[in-house]
Amino acid sequence: MKKSALFVVLMAMVLAIASPSFAATSVASLHGVYSFQIEGLTNQYGYYSGSTWVNLNNGSCPAGHSCSNQAFSKITYGTLSFDGVGHATFVSITNINSGSGGPVKGTVWPYSVSGFNGAIGTTTNGAYLSLGNFNTSGIAQTVFIRTADTHPSLGVAILQ
Repeated sequence: MKKSALFVVLMAMVLAIASPSFAATSVASLHGVYSFQIEGLTNQYGYYSGSTWVNLNNGSCPAGHSCSNQAFSKITYGTLSFDGVGHATFVSITNINSGSGGPVKGTVWPYSVSGFNGAIGTTTNGAYLSLGNFNTSGIAQTVFIRTADTHPSLGVAILQ
């Protein structure tokens, strides 16, 4: 009986101490400017002309060339400002090797948060979010990002 009571008291203390860092979240849990980077792969069909890749966009291989599929990294990075009420503005954005194919600087996307998960943009041009590492104000300092397309790219955003 004493062990059970001690266990219950111990668990209550652990939950009381942990509760502030595991509070329910809302759009207010994303607030401020975040630096982000997202990386994925793109497959292209083409050939090398010297040291330059020629992407055929799945077209026919020209006579005299040896064509193949090639995987390339695609990267998108920049800064994103969340207002804490459901709007995110792309402050800067750079795409390498076709990157995300998404927004440009100044684009405002809606976002939503429920629990520790969220979404930004739309289902056809957006991403899923996983929030973590909350500061004492309840703001997520780290956000895991997964694009919402058939070949998802993965990334992370860090509160500045």
